[in-house]
Amino acid sequence: MSAEPKVKPEWQHASWVSLLGKWAWIILILNAIVSIIIQLIFLPGIIAAWEALRPYYEALTIPMPPLPIGGLIWEIIAAIITIFISFVIIRPKFSNKCASKDWEALYGWTLNLGGLKIPWMLIWGIILEVFSWYYWAGLVILIPAIVLLFMGPRTYNWS
Repeated sequence: MSAEPKVKPEWQHASWVSLLGKWAWIILILNAIVSIIIQLIFLPGIIAAWEALRPYYEALTIPMPPLPIGGLIWEIIAAIITIFISFVIIRPKFSNKCASKDWEALYGWTLNLGGLKIPWMLIWGIILEVFSWYYWAGLVILIPAIVLLFMGPRTYNWS
């Protein structure tokens, strides 16, 4: 009998979870940059349309509504927040760990609330869902996180 070490088989979803997690921070940044560009493209048109309506409001002697750019400004602010979170949190804490397939580090990255351990990757995925353009970019964190937690190499201990 040879004393060859047993090689642990790789987790079934490891390759694509690692790939998606590795690129998550770049996808988030690209999503934010596209969002900023689109908002800046729409801004002049909205201002021009608002100004073009001014004579009609004056003719009807009704007050002019405020300039409707709050949504555009919110999207730009959210994109800046997404870029910041991507560089400061997602890249070092999530993407680098996924790239190196360090699943235990991801399992250990938790928020302890009493007896409950909530994975930070779920929390940041949800936060980025709120701040990402059209609310989809957070999925690049949520999908690998959910697969890792529920179909990962080991059972996640929530307590």
